[in-house]
Amino acid sequence: MRFVSVSTTFLAMIFATQAGAQERQWGLDTVNNQAFLVFGVPESDDVGLSFWCDIGKSKVSAFLPETVAPLRRGEHTNIMMNVDGQAEKLSATVSHDDGSGKLTLETTFGLKGSMMKALREGQSLAITVKGHVNSFPIADADFDGLVDACNGVDPAG
Repeated sequence: MRFVSVSTTFLAMIFATQAGAQERQWGLDTVNNQAFLVFGVPESDDVGLSFWCDIGKSKVSAFLPETVAPLRRGEHTNIMMNVDGQAEKLSATVSHDDGSGKLTLETTFGLKGSMMKALREGQSLAITVKGHVNSFPIADADFDGLVDACNGVDPAG
């Protein structure tokens, strides 16, 4: 996948300007014709979750590194995304991230669908993969900015 090949380089760029942070935090940026909302540790390869889109397209992808659930490269599996009790089952594809060496899951959903609406209004997100639950705080995630960026609105204003 095109995203996987640029993910490590992009993530280093997105967090390079934020010095000294040790905890994961949300960052929104655009690079070329793509917008990214990433939850990770600045100045590191530590990414817990990211959302991205091609600008001008109506779909957004969620990208999750997974180190616990038993997965195989190329596998298609169902995941459950749960935002504050509102759950939706989505199909995901397992890939290998050459930059990190980890297996990752990627799923896609609509910018105008119920999942994006829940993310924009939510406080917490749980993603279940084969019984393993990954939990994320999303109160500080700029999903409104991501949707704007995906629709071609400059997130810098």
